[in-house]
Amino acid sequence: MKMKKIISLLTSASLLVGMAGFGASDAQQTLSPATISASAATAVKVKTLKLTASKVTMTVGKTYTIKSKITPSDATNQKLSYSSSNSKIAKVSSKGVVTAVKEGTATITVKTTDKSNLSAKLTVVVNKSSSSTSSSSSSSNFDTKITAMELVEDMQVGFNMGNSLDAFSSNSISDVGLSSETCWSNPTTTKKMITAIKNEGFNTIRLPVTWHNHLDSKYNVNADWMKRVKEVVDYAIDNDMYVILNMHHDNAIYDLSKAIKSESGYNEVEKNYLKVWNQIADTFKNYDEHLIFESMNEPRIAGSAAEWNGGTAKERDAVNKLNAAFTELIRSNGGNNKYRFLMLPGYGASASDNSLNGIKLPDDDRLIVSVHAYSPYNFAMNASGTTTFSQSEKNELDRFFKTLNDKFVSKGVPVVIGEMGATNKNNLSDRIAWTKYYVSGARKYNITCLWWDNGGFNVGGENFGIFDRNSCKFKIKDIADALVKYSK
Repeated sequence: MKMKKIISLLTSASLLVGMAGFGASDAQQTLSPATISASAATAVKVKTLKLTASKVTMTVGKTYTIKSKITPSDATNQKLSYSSSNSKIAKVSSKGVVTAVKEGTATITVKTTDKSNLSAKLTVVVNKSSSSTSSSSSSSNFDTKITAMELVEDMQVGFNMGNSLDAFSSNSISDVGLSSETCWSNPTTTKKMITAIKNEGFNTIRLPVTWHNHLDSKYNVNADWMKRVKEVVDYAIDNDMYVILNMHHDNAIYDLSKAIKSESGYNEVEKNYLKVWNQIADTFKNYDEHLIFESMNEPRIAGSAAEWNGGTAKERDAVNKLNAAFTELIRSNGGNNKYRFLMLPGYGASASDNSLNGIKLPDDDRLIVSVHAYSPYNFAMNASGTTTFSQSEKNELDRFFKTLNDKFVSKGVPVVIGEMGATNKNNLSDRIAWTKYYVSGARKYNITCLWWDNGGFNVGGENFGIFDRNSCKFKIKDIADALVKYSK
């Protein structure tokens, strides 16, 4: 191998010496135009450098990863340097990981390393650690400058902890205790699980939570259940992740069948719905922008003729009214809830035109449209449908993403696909191809996708599991890797 390299170098040197006597035209005939163009290309400078946060509050021993955005995306040198004004208070690594060392305030300076000479600063406030310090207090500083569109972009890609905190055994309003978390065969959620999901590269966790079976007759949330939900939220917050907290399987609370019958029926539904949300909002009011509230999950009348096709005008109107009431309540609750980013679905969170066209958002610039899309249905959801991801499926996805862009994103309203996935039909290679195409297609329009994982791995039915919660490892890592890679 060494002799071949020497011969190659001598040959290259001879060619260069031989070319020295040629005119310009002769040299161009010898070297390809592509080679000359590449060698003479002008480096693309960085034009803007922006951090997603200008200030963070931390406790001693905690870490925070600085997130930045560079434009243009094709800048030649996108490397950054990091420095701390006082590393005895907050030190920063070459990869932008800040570690809180001791109480005080320090400034982290982020600089471009190309010739643009741009910089941005992050103020780090470090508080003393104590056994009583919780994520709610350490996360009390809300970045009010980040926009909804920037936040959704920074969420990157997400994972649903499905069939855990949202599991239930009865639709009745009755307190069933903490045992419900495991009643659908998934193990109790642990911080180790959330850390493993974060380490794979997921930046967002959606926590579906069912509340109706943890209420008393007056719609007061069981204190132990609220404490448990908060504990799991903190697992993700401590991992520097975005968390989407919602009401899930709670049609017993936001009862649309009652809401559309009469004005008094609607008023009763809204009253009970807001009472539960007020308790949730009050518990989490000091959390920063990493915690997002989602008003409802797939609000619809089960079994109705248009259940998955956008509902009727009356049903869509009821959903819009509840979303508006929810937004008003959160804004008036106190603490950081006046800034809280909120996700609002249309009827059934459906991707149908009827549902999307029927969405009427309140006048608020911190709202995100929530959509669920196991699309195309015959490939992604229908167990007896096609197992092959073909061009027709690609075309359908292209049309869907363009629709979301035309209706919302292009008008400044971000979209999160809160649930997506392709069920197991013993067609792994096609599922991987679908995942790559789906996530990259959504990302073109700055749409963030969250995989629905319900812990099911069997073939057939609704089995979307990719993460084994018992071993805390990704059982179908190729799909997990694709989700992370193509969300960039």
